[in-house]
Amino acid sequence: MTIDEIYKKEEISVRSYHICKYNKLNSISDLKKYYHLKKSFEGLQNCGRKSNEELINICNRYQDEVTENREIEIKKENPLKSIIFNLTRVQREVINSFIFVNTDSLSTRSKNAISMFLNHNLKVKNFAEKILLTESFDLENIKNVGYKCVPELKVYISIIKDFLLEVSHTKDERYLIALKNKFLIQRTFDIPFVPSQILESESIFQLTDFLLNQNAFFDENQTIIIKKALKLYDNQREFTLDEIAEQVDLSRERVRQIRKLCLDKLSNKLLFISNFNDDLFQKYSIDTESSYIEIDTDVSDKINKSNNSNFSIEFITFILSAYLKDSFTLVGNYEDVLQPKYFNSRNRHNWNNFYLVEKQLASEIDFTALTNDISSRICDRIEESYSFHFKSYLSKFLTKGNIDILDLLLPICENLINSEFEIYLDLDENLIFKRNTNRQAHEYAYEALEHLGRPSKVKVIFEKVIELHPNYNTEEAKIRVSMKRKNGFVPIGRKSVFGLKKWESELENFKGGTIRDIVVRLQTN
Repeated sequence: MTIDEIYKKEEISVRSYHICKYNKLNSISDLKKYYHLKKSFEGLQNCGRKSNEELINICNRYQDEVTENREIEIKKENPLKSIIFNLTRVQREVINSFIFVNTDSLSTRSKNAISMFLNHNLKVKNFAEKILLTESFDLENIKNVGYKCVPELKVYISIIKDFLLEVSHTKDERYLIALKNKFLIQRTFDIPFVPSQILESESIFQLTDFLLNQNAFFDENQTIIIKKALKLYDNQREFTLDEIAEQVDLSRERVRQIRKLCLDKLSNKLLFISNFNDDLFQKYSIDTESSYIEIDTDVSDKINKSNNSNFSIEFITFILSAYLKDSFTLVGNYEDVLQPKYFNSRNRHNWNNFYLVEKQLASEIDFTALTNDISSRICDRIEESYSFHFKSYLSKFLTKGNIDILDLLLPICENLINSEFEIYLDLDENLIFKRNTNRQAHEYAYEALEHLGRPSKVKVIFEKVIELHPNYNTEEAKIRVSMKRKNGFVPIGRKSVFGLKKWESELENFKGGTIRDIVVRLQTN
């Protein structure tokens, strides 16, 4: 019913009528929608207390006509069963999203009451069965619904019903998909506008790029830090923590903490993209039915070109791991792969890449133990070459002892060791560890410290190594990771300072160890 019709029936004052017309509230439906969103009409220009009460009464009066004319309403609602039954998947998803969004916009008491009544199942089928199609449904009988909640919930239900009917008559799937995605994004993030291209394409890469740039995952400072501190983009310059700290006006340590915090949360933040329905095979020839997914340069170029993005191979794989979380496992340490290689973790393999392995298959083998074992063997001095039959070697790392699975695992593991270690099987599928009598990195570091004659920072030790051996091709990170206790080194506190273990018996007042070790020794003495 229009406001003009109500005015002609003399059911609204002249003042309230003009308020409605001025604010373009031309029907009962407009009034109910506004009241549902704002909870009051007092925000309208020239609307005082009396006009506010009058407009609320009109909303309730015309809502109550549904109850008063039950027989008519039942006749109107009967077709609703058929309409709901015949909704397409996309139509249901759109309506579900709309219900979620509107439920979130309710006052706390109303939201809690309606959610409990629906057993926290806000999908259209349950909503219709318990509310729209139930003749005996009465808002006032819902537990914890106070009299102040009833008008709000009446408008809420009416809006959802109107929207359901509108969507049921819409067959344009692209429009429906865009509508569904719009509600999903609005429900999750406080973003008022989303480009239609993202909504319609359902590209998880466009969406991720957009959400990152909108600071949807993290606040502005955190977003700046992860963009500069992690390898998210192709050919990205690697910024040091000191450089980033200067840009965001924070301490180096605080930047490090934020980087770790965001990196730990990033995977969970990206889970949102699983709500989209991206056709990876059609667009990029990514076969999600295979046992292993590898993102190479060709695939990453195709993804970036199609989506006008510039993501790195590592981050593309990371995005896919969130999107395919139910069917694939991400193999590889995300701190190793996404962070610049300024340092390596000691006593384990430092991963270079990510690998997406079918979930069930990935559970059959311990990839971490496998790579750690190979890394340890490579780092040790090898006096004589030796080899293992690769399939037999892999059997050591099976988690369930299922030998029959080895044929499926072998090509995946072979690709992994090729990529991580540049080791290749021979024609008989043997894994060969070749003779290596060259001096190891820790031996160069040991010699450098002996020349320095005092505990020194890693950078100083590295520079001394290069000074002594200009032709030795190494990196500061390799020197750092080689200085283990078993190789005769001791750390000094937490400042990346190392000394030689033998100095503990040769020098006075020299004791290595962590800060905790030193404090414990001092307390003991």
